[in-house]
Amino acid sequence: MSETLYDKYGGIETFSAVVSNFYQKVLDSEDLAPYFDNVNMENLMSHQTNFISTALGGPDNYKGQDLKKVHAPYKITVPHFQEVAELLEESLDEAGVEQEDINSIITLVSSLMDQIVSSA
Repeated sequence: MSETLYDKYGGIETFSAVVSNFYQKVLDSEDLAPYFDNVNMENLMSHQTNFISTALGGPDNYKGQDLKKVHAPYKITVPHFQEVAELLEESLDEAGVEQEDINSIITLVSSLMDQIVSSA
């Protein structure tokens, strides 16, 4: 059996750090921060860590709702989705994830765009 990206980069500890770094960047963005007003960031980061971990071959601890339903009220735009993807890419790079693996992860995230973006 081949090694998963989750295992290759150290599992939950690594991806918790990536998610934490990523959300700090998001909250530092003037354009993205307003999406997270009144959001329990601790819960969101835990949820996102489980989502990413599961997507990268780790244990399936993701207990999320339908992505389209959960994101629809936020009216997320394509440029904001793209900025989020760029910040995730930066966070993965800073954690020492190889570019080929970053590309795979960003491709996975990009495949979810139609479920997350709901506004031009």
